[in-house]
Amino acid sequence: MKVSDVGERAIVEFARRICKSGPRVKVGIGDDAAAIDIDGKYLVATTDMLVAETHFPRGTTAAQMGLKAVVVNLSDIAAMGAEPLGLIFSVGLPRTLSVRLVKDMMREMDRVARSYGAYVVGGDLDESDEIIIAGAAFGLAKKGRLLTRSGARPGDLIAVTGELGAASAGLKILLDKIPVRGYERLVRAQLEPRARVKEGLALANSGSVTSAIDTTDSLAANAWQVSRMSRVKMVFDYEKLLIDPAVKKFSHSRGLNVDDFALFGGEDFELLFTVRPSGWKKVQRAFRRLGTAVTLIGRVSKGRGVFIRRRGEMKKLPDRGYEHFV
Repeated sequence: MKVSDVGERAIVEFARRICKSGPRVKVGIGDDAAAIDIDGKYLVATTDMLVAETHFPRGTTAAQMGLKAVVVNLSDIAAMGAEPLGLIFSVGLPRTLSVRLVKDMMREMDRVARSYGAYVVGGDLDESDEIIIAGAAFGLAKKGRLLTRSGARPGDLIAVTGELGAASAGLKILLDKIPVRGYERLVRAQLEPRARVKEGLALANSGSVTSAIDTTDSLAANAWQVSRMSRVKMVFDYEKLLIDPAVKKFSHSRGLNVDDFALFGGEDFELLFTVRPSGWKKVQRAFRRLGTAVTLIGRVSKGRGVFIRRRGEMKKLPDRGYEHFV
């Protein structure tokens, strides 16, 4: 049996079963980040690797690589409701790469990290055939305010930040070399994503959010992860999904299925979360202060799996999204 026969999620499950957790480990393998109990607070830690051939479409600038390396790590910190502290990066570089490009990458890493209240504090450097950036981010979460994938309960409401589908539509444009004019925002969403750090903190501080995850793989795949970890059934209302208007326009103009981007496309880096009904208005008020759109898209119930209701008909939503090796 090969890695390609089982896929990324199975490998993660192997690691979760093999690696034992210590007494201070509040959250181990299988969530957006790990959490370690340190004197009444949680040290939240995550790592994410970006490989040029896999993660950076042709034409991505060095600065955009640096930006994305920071965002992918801080997005996991945001999904845990933690305040970011610092990042470290292990970087592999081809020996023929321009020093100017390396400086551009480093400057953007520093700028973006500081814009989220964090700092690049160290790392490692090695030689490689292509650009590889392995980052790790650290944050702090208050006890009782840590967000995980496993807290959703029947009766909770399901909500998501922002609009859906832009990043994966932008990737389609880049990979298929489709003219960018009119779709610059979609391409920018792919090359220059943002982490919902302030939003994650607002969710944690509300005291009403029961689970959270960032939509890295896709809305569908990440909802399935919450469903499995929380052992609940999640039901979406399709008509309530806030799909990026440019994604709809692009899909219709090219004869593409908008669901492939909105439901099954990844890298939006939005936060999908569940919240107790009594706390929904409090979350809405917090997001109005931040100027961030947040949409109620469904409800949690007893059972298992992820379903979607469209025009009165309910169907199981395929567990489909981006997955390495498959």
